[in-house]
Amino acid sequence: MASPIEARMIVDALPTPLLVLGSDQVVLAANACGITTFTQGTADPVGKNFKDVAAEIWRIPLGEAVDYITREGRARTVSAMIPAPEATADPCDAVVQPIRRADGMLAGVVITIENARDSDRRLSAQLHTANAELQTANEELEARLEELRRAYRMDEERNRFLAMLAHELRNPLAAITNALSLLRRRRVTDGDRTAEHALRIAERQSQSQARLLEDLLDASRLVLGKITLRLEPTDLVTIARQAVDAAQVAIQPRAQMLRVQVPDHGIAVMADPVRLEQIVSNLLGNAIKYTAPGGQITVAVSLEAETARLTLTDTGIGIEPELLGHVFDLFTQGDGGRARAAGGLGIGLTVVRHLVELHGGTIEARSAGRGRGSTFVVSLPRVDAVTAATREAAAPPRMQPRRILVVDDNRDARELLRTILELDSHHVQEAADGVHGVRLAVAWTPEVALIDIGLPEMDGYEVARRIRKRLGKAVRLVALTGYGDAEARRLAAVAGFDDYLVKPVDPDTLAELLRTA
Repeated sequence: MASPIEARMIVDALPTPLLVLGSDQVVLAANACGITTFTQGTADPVGKNFKDVAAEIWRIPLGEAVDYITREGRARTVSAMIPAPEATADPCDAVVQPIRRADGMLAGVVITIENARDSDRRLSAQLHTANAELQTANEELEARLEELRRAYRMDEERNRFLAMLAHELRNPLAAITNALSLLRRRRVTDGDRTAEHALRIAERQSQSQARLLEDLLDASRLVLGKITLRLEPTDLVTIARQAVDAAQVAIQPRAQMLRVQVPDHGIAVMADPVRLEQIVSNLLGNAIKYTAPGGQITVAVSLEAETARLTLTDTGIGIEPELLGHVFDLFTQGDGGRARAAGGLGIGLTVVRHLVELHGGTIEARSAGRGRGSTFVVSLPRVDAVTAATREAAAPPRMQPRRILVVDDNRDARELLRTILELDSHHVQEAADGVHGVRLAVAWTPEVALIDIGLPEMDGYEVARRIRKRLGKAVRLVALTGYGDAEARRLAAVAGFDDYLVKPVDPDTLAELLRTA
């Protein structure tokens, strides 16, 4: 019979350096190559703790690997620099693997040297895996970048569309507004009640269209997060009174009763005054729109603890219970027939809600149901600082005639603006395009140039740059345009404009600017 082969015989026969340790890290078996490679040259390390016989270069890396496997039960590969005969050192990788019993418990550890071919295969496999993972990550990153690029392009296209929409709608609206202002100043309705009534209707409707346009643009800006507030301590009582005064033109024809309940003292909130007045005006305009002639509207301002409260109540058509939770959603309206009769796109309350939230406040809608009126309550954080009391406005100084150049390709708007300016004794020249505008400015040297941005051949930015280069600070450059977005304002400032006015421009605002030019 053949002699049985023992495990030690197999270990001794292997050409690869090999040590076998027990679970207590005592050497159980070692071949000659293993003794030479891993130990201090001990004749027979069997029965001794590995750390006591390990060669200096292996003691720490292999000791840590054996401890790791004893603790974690997973294989590890460690490296050491083996001195060569030429006094150089070559890297050598040792593989430390667990030995498990049938029940899965750790029985010991095998330490062997990984040959160059195995090492190359292992590194190649690792590189292949890493390369595949990197390629997958790159593909995912590229897909994400493409999504971002697509979203950016859509955002840019949306912004350009909104800017162009605003420009195209504001230009004719500016011409209409200027025409109405001119008719009002020329007193063409004196003694003619029918003509006066028609003029009031036209003024009211043009104002309504201007507000509708701004609500539409504001809704888009709010969705895109492009509205920035200019916060300062602001008196809510003063803002409410201003909104009420401005609403009288719409209330009087409907014979509605307007009650104003505000304290004698101011109530300060940290707010953007323009946007705060927009909140009150939109709510008041909504109440006027949906309250029948002869109905009652109440505007109240109160203070409760640290909260300033604006309450607006009407006796109008009310809100159905199923719609009460959705009145602030975009494009939400009540009954279609009544909504169309009253007009509107269902965006005003959406704008109000977003503006209130930007101010750190809340808004609530209440109604007992159809035909039973509505109440809107705006709550804003109160602040201690109160704006200075409004002084009685002094009479503006007498307007000094100015030399004014108007550059606008919209003929109606340009000619009406010229007529209005000449009524104030200004000397006016006009140009229908940028090239003519620059030539006229250089030849005539105006004190003020009112320049549209969307001009043919040469846009208003380039017109401003060329006039500024030729005339320096001798001329005040004013952008008078239908573009109202932040990017257009930034480009105007870079081009050298001193002021930026969005069409349709309030005649008093333009007059004040010219007065200080």
